[in-house]
Amino acid sequence: RTTAVLAPSSSPATATPYLTMFGKCHRSRSCSVYFLLLFLVNAYAADAFNNKIARNTQNPLRRATNNPSHQTMSTANNQKTNPTDSSSPPAALHPIKAGFLGCGTIASAIATSLATPEHETHLAQHGFSLSSISVTKRSESKSSKLEENFPEVVTVYDSAEEVARNSDVIFLCVLPQHVDGVLEDLTEKGIWRTKEHTLVSLVSTSQVEDLIQKSGLPRNSVYKMICLPAIAKREGCALLQPAPTAAPTENDSNDDDSSDANINVKSMLDALGGCVECANDDSMNSLMVTTAMMGPVYGVMRNNRDWLVKQGVSPKDASYFVGRSYLSIVQDAERDCRDANRFDDLIEEQTPGGLNEQALGNLDKQGVLNSYDNAMDAVLSRLQGKSDGSLPSNP
Repeated sequence: RTTAVLAPSSSPATATPYLTMFGKCHRSRSCSVYFLLLFLVNAYAADAFNNKIARNTQNPLRRATNNPSHQTMSTANNQKTNPTDSSSPPAALHPIKAGFLGCGTIASAIATSLATPEHETHLAQHGFSLSSISVTKRSESKSSKLEENFPEVVTVYDSAEEVARNSDVIFLCVLPQHVDGVLEDLTEKGIWRTKEHTLVSLVSTSQVEDLIQKSGLPRNSVYKMICLPAIAKREGCALLQPAPTAAPTENDSNDDDSSDANINVKSMLDALGGCVECANDDSMNSLMVTTAMMGPVYGVMRNNRDWLVKQGVSPKDASYFVGRSYLSIVQDAERDCRDANRFDDLIEEQTPGGLNEQALGNLDKQGVLNSYDNAMDAVLSRLQGKSDGSLPSNP
């Protein structure tokens, strides 16, 4: 028989509902003693747990402060300590002072991921704690929403200069035509702190070498990054391109040396859901093509919904069923996706002669998979500046 223990009550008078068994309950003296002991143990554990929750929720948005006891508590809860030396102090968390130049959809998603209280543990596991988020007012609807949602950590500023002065890691999220002006303005005003600032550009057309030249920052402090809005929920996977190492020249300054103050951007992005580091522009451009397949996936799902409606299914049920079905499909594919053969294995699992195997074969015969290849080639060509990315219509 299995004992089912529900949420225990602190009152003995209410013990009976929580002391039940699957199967017949014998009202013997031994059972009564057993149940009483079981209830008391669970009640004690529940009281201890509730006391701990009460202490931890007094400040639901705990952030890095100058309070040593605060840092010790955060570190002890979220960092692995040396099991062989209980006297070793826990490693200090690296405070993140994030700044966003531009506040569109992607900037808002990254900021949301950093500020979400439920993500604090993930940051701590990678050695970080959020100290502050500074954003420029544009786009005002999104920046004001961030400040409203996370007032303890988000501050909206009127200028890029103010954001940069109050940040260590700066996310460049402006339109491509504004990149040069923003970087040059900060350079002319002497805002860049070469020993502390890290620049991460989310402008798809950015070139890391150009960013280094225009900002004057060390090579190891400049990155290009691509991600989808799902990063707000720690979903998806970011792309990160650091500057390639270069042989030192007589014009290089000592600022190119690595500084312990600079943040490990890849580790931070791993904490926010995952990151693939790209060795060069070719690798980054190729991987960026996959992010452009978001639209086609939505298109396939819409087409699937519309087909169901034509078969007499209500639009509401069709939309719900398609969304939930594709979610389960993607979740299954995501499991063990670090295995390079994962997708091949899933296809091999299809029942021979079954509906799924036949549907895939029919799509292949109709040239659908080749059409996907053509669409991806076109996206890559546009990213490389070789074409506008357009394909001719089918005859």
